[in-house]
Amino acid sequence: MIILFKANVTGVLLACLELRKRPEADLIYACDPKEGEAKLKMSNPESEVIRVGFDGKVDKQPLVKSIFPNGWHRITNFDSPPLNYIDLVLRHRKCNPAELVRLLYRCEGEVDGLYCGKERLCKRYYSYMREVRNNYHRLCMFVRPVCGETVLYAHVTPKNSVSDMLCRWLAVRNPDRAVIVVDGTFAYVCNGEILGMQHFLKTSVDSIQHLVPSEDSANLEELWITYYKSQMIDNRRNHSLSKKLQPRADSGYSSMSKKDRYFVERGIHTSTLLDFGNERQGGQ
Repeated sequence: MIILFKANVTGVLLACLELRKRPEADLIYACDPKEGEAKLKMSNPESEVIRVGFDGKVDKQPLVKSIFPNGWHRITNFDSPPLNYIDLVLRHRKCNPAELVRLLYRCEGEVDGLYCGKERLCKRYYSYMREVRNNYHRLCMFVRPVCGETVLYAHVTPKNSVSDMLCRWLAVRNPDRAVIVVDGTFAYVCNGEILGMQHFLKTSVDSIQHLVPSEDSANLEELWITYYKSQMIDNRRNHSLSKKLQPRADSGYSSMSKKDRYFVERGIHTSTLLDFGNERQGGQ
């Protein structure tokens, strides 16, 4: 017996419910039916297969209530509800959706097992959830998009799959502009109706390259350098706090965040905004 499920929140929940009925079943996950059929051919093509999660949209709340009938209560301020927990964990680069289904099954209806379980698997996946959420929050803090007339653009390289979350977050705060977030060879577009597209979509970078505003025209890096130079106060430099607020691990999100970290490590030239203005006037 094989349970083939889609590697998303709905697929994981449905696979867990099926595993309760058939604890001896093997689990196989896929991103789409084509990938699933290819994996089935490589495993055991003669086994009975139950496919879940590939058909349309399913309301997730009843599924969660079926798996955790006693409901959920926040244990710490850092915890996310079960649906968010599963969504965040699936975004982690090391997540194995089949392991996640097994974890939900082992909880035996007790949701606290996800957050304070003593098993190594529970602790590992809880740390995945925390890492992805922190990754997303850091992304929102340190990425500085380029602003065009109708488009807000950002190029990011996060460790986990949170680029679409950043795109939606920027779109909510900038409803008058389309938001484009590029991650690798893919781009996420939100508020796409401004550009004559659907509201949210994932597409190739080549298809939206002509919409990306020029960073040179925005002069953003020069503006931020001006800001940093204006903040130099000899007696009030707090290097420890600066390094805490701009960690080295988070400096790779964008080119400007790398420059921010450089100023933290190397310091800022002893000039003020007035000196900078005088230099500019003298050079003209």
